[in-house]
Amino acid sequence: MSGLAQTQSFEMMKVFLSPSGRTTVRCPFCEKHHNREVPMYLYNKPVRAECKCGKSFPVLFDSREHCRTEVRLKGEYWDTFGEKDLMTVTTLSASGAGFEAACSTPDVSVGETIKVTFWLNSSYKTLITTKAIVKRIDRNRLGVEFVGLDEHQQKCLGFYLIP
Repeated sequence: MSGLAQTQSFEMMKVFLSPSGRTTVRCPFCEKHHNREVPMYLYNKPVRAECKCGKSFPVLFDSREHCRTEVRLKGEYWDTFGEKDLMTVTTLSASGAGFEAACSTPDVSVGETIKVTFWLNSSYKTLITTKAIVKRIDRNRLGVEFVGLDEHQQKCLGFYLIP
């Protein structure tokens, strides 16, 4: 790949980065593999990669430790004041979740620890109840990192997330 530029394309290839920031990208046109180290400022941002074959294509360099799966799981969360609200978990990984709060303006801040509970819609109907640190807020959409999952919940999440 000869260059990288930021882009706003919606159809893109997602590639995962190693802990050191290295990845391999396969050109969808000529199928040549490109091994490269990705600068940190491009982590988790859409870019346009240019292959030596002259073609360019959109890529997202995903630096997440765990893959995320899109889901629709009903649940509840409690803010730091103990107030309960309904939520719908929209993305789930072994280490966290993204959810939409029923309330249009949740009373939480980035860095706060909240309690979340939701049911996995697997054949075992496992209840996940844990504390979570708020990492991102965009109106009523929150991203959280789980803290305090017990071993059973970790295993259940792991099995649930296997494709």
